[in-house]
Amino acid sequence: MPDLEPSIQVLQEFWSTCAELIRIFPDKPERFSGDTEAVRLVRTLKKMIATAAEELAPNEFWLGDAAVGKGNWARVPWVALFDTRETKSAQRGVYPVIHLSCESPQGLRIGLGVAATEFKGRLEEKAVEVRDQMSASSISNMGNLFNDATLGTEERIEIGSTNLAKGYSKGMVFERFFTLEELNQPSADLTKCFDVLMNSYKEWVDQTHANARPLNMTPSEFEPFLETMQRYADDGVVFLSSSRQAKYFVSEVNDDSCAIQRLDAEEHVTLTASGYQNKLEKVTSQGGRIARTGLDSTVAIHIGYAQGSQLGLTADRESIVLFRDLNAAAQNLVELIKSISSPQLYKPAVLALVVEAIRDGNLKENRFEFDWLLPRFVERMTQSGRDVGEQQLAEGFGRLTSDLFWMLAYANPHETLSADKPTPSQIRKLVTHALLKEPYWQVITNPKFQIATLNAIYQKWPELSLDRTEAKPNVEVTKLKLDEAAEILVKDIEASGFIYQPWQIASYITALRTKPFVILAGVSGTGKSKLPFLVSKFAGSVLPRRIAVRPDWTDSSEVIGYVDLQNTFRPGVVLQEMLAASNDNRRHHVCLIDEMNLARVEHYFAEILSAIEDRRLSPLGGFDSSAIITQTLPDEFAEWQDQHIPGNLGIVGTVNMDESSHGFSRKVLDRAFTIELSEIELDWQPRGSNDLSMSNDSANPKSWPREYWNCRASRLAELESGKYEDEIRAVVEMLKLVNQTLQISQLQVGYRVRDEIALFLINAKDIESVFRTNDGSEVDPLDLALMMKVLPRIAGGSNSIRRTLLGLLSIAKSGILTSSETEPTELLSNWEQDGRPAEYRDAKFPRTTARLCLMWDRLESEGYTSFWL
Repeated sequence: MPDLEPSIQVLQEFWSTCAELIRIFPDKPERFSGDTEAVRLVRTLKKMIATAAEELAPNEFWLGDAAVGKGNWARVPWVALFDTRETKSAQRGVYPVIHLSCESPQGLRIGLGVAATEFKGRLEEKAVEVRDQMSASSISNMGNLFNDATLGTEERIEIGSTNLAKGYSKGMVFERFFTLEELNQPSADLTKCFDVLMNSYKEWVDQTHANARPLNMTPSEFEPFLETMQRYADDGVVFLSSSRQAKYFVSEVNDDSCAIQRLDAEEHVTLTASGYQNKLEKVTSQGGRIARTGLDSTVAIHIGYAQGSQLGLTADRESIVLFRDLNAAAQNLVELIKSISSPQLYKPAVLALVVEAIRDGNLKENRFEFDWLLPRFVERMTQSGRDVGEQQLAEGFGRLTSDLFWMLAYANPHETLSADKPTPSQIRKLVTHALLKEPYWQVITNPKFQIATLNAIYQKWPELSLDRTEAKPNVEVTKLKLDEAAEILVKDIEASGFIYQPWQIASYITALRTKPFVILAGVSGTGKSKLPFLVSKFAGSVLPRRIAVRPDWTDSSEVIGYVDLQNTFRPGVVLQEMLAASNDNRRHHVCLIDEMNLARVEHYFAEILSAIEDRRLSPLGGFDSSAIITQTLPDEFAEWQDQHIPGNLGIVGTVNMDESSHGFSRKVLDRAFTIELSEIELDWQPRGSNDLSMSNDSANPKSWPREYWNCRASRLAELESGKYEDEIRAVVEMLKLVNQTLQISQLQVGYRVRDEIALFLINAKDIESVFRTNDGSEVDPLDLALMMKVLPRIAGGSNSIRRTLLGLLSIAKSGILTSSETEPTELLSNWEQDGRPAEYRDAKFPRTTARLCLMWDRLESEGYTSFWL
């Protein structure tokens, strides 16, 4: 295949896979299993679509999905792409969708559609509403390539014969059909359609969900009952009765019901979506818990409904409980784990390996194969002092099905494992894979609940905790020095295709090592949010949790938490991340707070700002803060009462300074390092084959141990006496000059800023070589520190601000404070003639001088100035 743009190549592979699925689908088996060719191709499409969309329309909220027969679609395969601010499910919202027509005419329909389930009865009305919300340019772009299905001037493209399929046809906003022949030789038109569709949809979501956060898993977001049943039917899942004696499988799913059949009987029972809702209401009316026989006296019925994503059995198997949210599902899972009765470690070892693999990013699909687990199982059991092999894994793998959360998927549900010591050969012959019941899968893909689940396992079986705090299995734990590791990290980021100056990466690393609060500022699109992800990825740290600030945050309830009217503590998003870092204390964590100044930081972040300044030496290295919560919580929430900012957690905020955002108070600025990312290099060169191997030297990412992120001290008084005197003296002498001019406008810095700039310089020496530009020129860390800690304080248009700027310009340019208050005409003229660069040549502090020139120019032209762009 010739060299192609990554997005084009991914799309060509995507269209080719669609064509292959269409070709083989007419010969599909009567039942799908996990290893069916059609199911395999659908899984491939699901992975490809989000990658292709990200290439053409970068968006952190993309989520891909695909299914063969899932969604009660009468066996019509589909692929969908969701922006999680709008929807996470094909049952709801608006999303780009591809429906595959596997009968005459063979091909696919691509377009923008609305969910037939949510908007049933008003599909065409909703489609028109969506079109009316789109921008004129999007409508024009879409209209040039797609049929405008809302106008009623052309016949709609029909795919599928069921009522639900017809509903989806009515809900298309724009649509276009491509034949199988066109897929076999993808044209530029096909790629253009996908490109325009993704960008138009993203623009629509940006407009209709401005400042929205991605949807969380709430009760309404649990997977619908029939969708879960279809998933189990497709995979050939067999589940047990509460007594563990009878086995059941889903024999059929249609538009509004499914059939549950017992393996040793011909008869079956029919369960409906409306019946499931009635059962939910019944359990709710009983306080969220009901006896099995109270739900229904027929075992097949109550066990069948219990497979829904909002219901589960208790550990004693006598009651069915309602999962109002993921907290409830997590509590139930922990109870089930604690109830496991096993004289050996086989079952808990298997479960621990699965959860750890999800936590470490090595397992992203609810599908666990026997041979994937085998080497991991043998290694873990060997670490625990046990000599085991395939047979022991087979026993744990097969017998976990009796513990209510673990299911087996069979090639043929009528041929199942023996309950008495299943063998490896039996598993390989009969079982395609294991999976978790749907709500428990949602639990263990959530970082907070991963910790609770693993803790439940480790507490009951402490022998398994050998690997509890190890780095990811596929990441090499490096013995390199920090400066060598930092150089490799810079190369890895460069090879990944993202553009940063090495000094920007060095500043970010050093700032986080110095203090756990960093603000990334700059114009939109310069990589403020991406930098923390890239550094964490290539340093082997936990990928940051991203939190979107809402303008209505006026207190800390969303961040820290609150006690509701039922006296239940609801932990906030940042407090949850603190607990996650505390429970994973060997790896560095970052909590990324996006668009931090959409609300007033000092209002919703007050407790954290105070705690940042009240840090003490941690026994694990670095510095922990005091407890975040000052109020007394109910006893059952003791784990949150003493939660603090652990030494392995950094808090990074991104900010945009425009009319929709708030400025920062000095209280906030004094507690943070502010890094400006506004240098933009639009020059572009195509990456050749040689560029693709730029980071071959670091083919295995180097995992930074926690101590790489630890600061030597939180203040100068904690440093070893007599060390670093030269660095400290340079900072003190410079800040004395700076304070003379800052004092004019009452903006002088205090001991906190002095200590932090000095510590920044000391920490910078550890990666001194990385403080450079892309062309190799050295960058002075003190120059950057003045930019980060002094200039953001300056804002206003008064005469005192003017005099302060003049003094700072003198210091930045020459390193001394002159008594003259002559306007810097020549200095500004030289800066203008050089093209207003980000660094002023031949200055003592080139970057500080250039930014002061910009601030002075703004003061002269607008009568007001500030550090912020």
